[in-house]
Amino acid sequence: MKICSVCKREAGGFAFIPPPLRASYLANRKMMRYFCSMNCQKIFSKIYKKNNMIDLTKNEKEAIESALKPVGEYVAEIGMDRPLSSYSREEVLCLIEVALSAYFDFMQGKESETEMSEVPC
Repeated sequence: MKICSVCKREAGGFAFIPPPLRASYLANRKMMRYFCSMNCQKIFSKIYKKNNMIDLTKNEKEAIESALKPVGEYVAEIGMDRPLSSYSREEVLCLIEVALSAYFDFMQGKESETEMSEVPC
């Protein structure tokens, strides 16, 4: 018998397994949480998300902001009127590459600024 992870009643057919684990692998089943109702599952989900969200640092937020211009330019280049669902696989991969490149370029620039400022004259 499975027990609800929230209220400790007998669990119904509701379950949760933390991403990226898969329930199909038997070794991961011990990580699975069971619930008696969707209400208990929602309660658990809220708590799980609250406890597992990361807080971005100031530099990470700035790096994300710095990626806006290159991403916007790429989207304008391929057509702003097109919904994301109509992008080809290659266009989506290029969009991700543009965003990540801008993000990491900013972060690497910050790192080099930090190294320069720490060197004594």
